[in-house]
Amino acid sequence: MRLAPLALFTAVALSAQNPDWTAPFPPHTIAGNLHYIGTKDLACYLITTPKGHILINTGLADSTALLQAGAKKLGFDLKDTKILLTMQAHYDHTAALAEIQKLSGAKVFASEGDAAYLEDGGKSDPLVLAFADQDFRFPPVKVARRLKDGDTVALGGTEVKVISMPGHTRGATGYSVNGVLIVNIPSVVVPLIGNKAYPNIVADYEATFVKLKQLRPTTWVAGHGSQYNLAAKHAKGSFADPEGYATAIANAEKTYREKLAREKAAKGQP
Repeated sequence: MRLAPLALFTAVALSAQNPDWTAPFPPHTIAGNLHYIGTKDLACYLITTPKGHILINTGLADSTALLQAGAKKLGFDLKDTKILLTMQAHYDHTAALAEIQKLSGAKVFASEGDAAYLEDGGKSDPLVLAFADQDFRFPPVKVARRLKDGDTVALGGTEVKVISMPGHTRGATGYSVNGVLIVNIPSVVVPLIGNKAYPNIVADYEATFVKLKQLRPTTWVAGHGSQYNLAAKHAKGSFADPEGYATAIANAEKTYREKLAREKAAKGQP
């Protein structure tokens, strides 16, 4: 498969796995019953309740033992997970879903836009279709509930609000819990122009940036630790950073617009 310069750069970046994706990071509490049990860069959030737990993201396929150890260090058992949520249906966030579902018996809830990708193991994902020579698939899972923007996922007295943030994937999703925004920073990993697998991708990015700029969280985290300066904030002992949120969204939008302009220029579009 011959790739255009932008696509080639993206494929190389994705295939060269970031060592921080597997590097352990101290599990910790963010706010109330919202905890972090992911790696240095692949964020996984455990929401604990008396009726069982909600896990957001699972990381790579070999992450289960690390997640179990993180939950145990905080005094919880990953086997008590009742609901599995995702922020985006890419392998670096979903590849351990099937194993953790088997371990715990938890049900998978996912956005309408990403549910099909989860159920076919990424086979129909525009990322997989764009880079067929890369191994971006993962074990498929059955989605028990399809979520829409504004839905609430409730368990054991805790309510998690679903916030649609499409673009990075068709069903990219953020959440709000305990006054904390878990934001899906809309980076670009597939072509924006002429993407037959995702023809409305540009419109989705545009709508998501409008929405994200309207949100003004005091405390926020993201799908990757590097996107919200996890290490520095953990060392400081505080995740409050309203200015950092505005900067992160502005930088993401700038990068998106630069990539969109380059692709338009390559296609001879104004």
